[in-house]
Amino acid sequence: MDKKPLFKNTDSLSELGEFGLIDRIAHLFGRSGNADEIGIGDDCAVLPGGDDRSLLITTDMLIEDRHFRRDWISADDLGYKSLAVNMSDISAMGGKPLYAFLSIGLPDDLPLDWIEQFFRGTHALANIHGVKIMGGDTTKSPGPMVINYTLLGEIKSENILRRSAAEPGDQIAVLGNLGESGAGLKLLLEKEPPFSSDEQKLIKAHNRPHLFVDEAQFLAEFGGVHAMIDLSDGLQSDGGHIAKASNASLVVESENITITKPLQNVCQKHSWSHLELALASGEDYGLLFTISREKAEALKHNFKAKFGYSYNIIGEVEPGSAELKLLNKGKLFDIGKMGFDHFRADNQTKK
Repeated sequence: MDKKPLFKNTDSLSELGEFGLIDRIAHLFGRSGNADEIGIGDDCAVLPGGDDRSLLITTDMLIEDRHFRRDWISADDLGYKSLAVNMSDISAMGGKPLYAFLSIGLPDDLPLDWIEQFFRGTHALANIHGVKIMGGDTTKSPGPMVINYTLLGEIKSENILRRSAAEPGDQIAVLGNLGESGAGLKLLLEKEPPFSSDEQKLIKAHNRPHLFVDEAQFLAEFGGVHAMIDLSDGLQSDGGHIAKASNASLVVESENITITKPLQNVCQKHSWSHLELALASGEDYGLLFTISREKAEALKHNFKAKFGYSYNIIGEVEPGSAELKLLNKGKLFDIGKMGFDHFRADNQTKK
């Protein structure tokens, strides 16, 4: 057994960060050596499911005043979003979400009407995608509300999309409106109501994210997609995860990123950088994926024929250092380390 200390005396949790902590824990427990299993280090754990199927398992925790504030989000939207963030992880690997388990800690002074609306929001999203709530645990919380879903899904084993499969020459594509959720959070943090119609759209993008559940399954089944991840921590951070896991460079040209009109208008109004928001802010829950050049044209044609719209090509995978390179008009562009990390002090939701 390896008894080498995981941490140095000089380590602190805020400096180590979420992903540094995960790496240290993974070192202790090891990564699966079984080809049929995927453990720590991807969007979901993968276990053999029998025949040619695999079981996908993910879990995500939301803590009041860290990930949400009740005066910023309705109970209905919170019920929807708390399940959505887990469904997005299943989609990141191309899978179909099936069964959910909820563990929730509630303050005892919470109005029953609030609780009803929370579960109606969850029920609405579960119904859309055929997800069944199978059980869980409820308890009284002496402090903030705590919401934790565990979600199970499945996928044909040969279709699993990992972070580690990007190849040089792949196109880099994205589904979703980058930066809208981050701008919505920025409005809640820094501005006061009343909000304009464009500002309300961005806040809605943050509180009730759009998911790509059916699209993800199509991408996995069609073939030609090599690696995929959901955009929960931001394009810069999540693209870096693919680059590191694949040992390749993801080169993204910022001019290829579509900025929606509401985001443009709000950024112009408040003198914000829409580029920084699109590249570095999180919780868009879109999909970032890489496509082989041989299948790129056929995939894009068939995707648009099925869904009536298309994804956006924003760059290319190259050999070299395992990092995401951002270009602005062909030149390297550094926006600093702005992706979400749970243990960094500057990522607090609470005012």
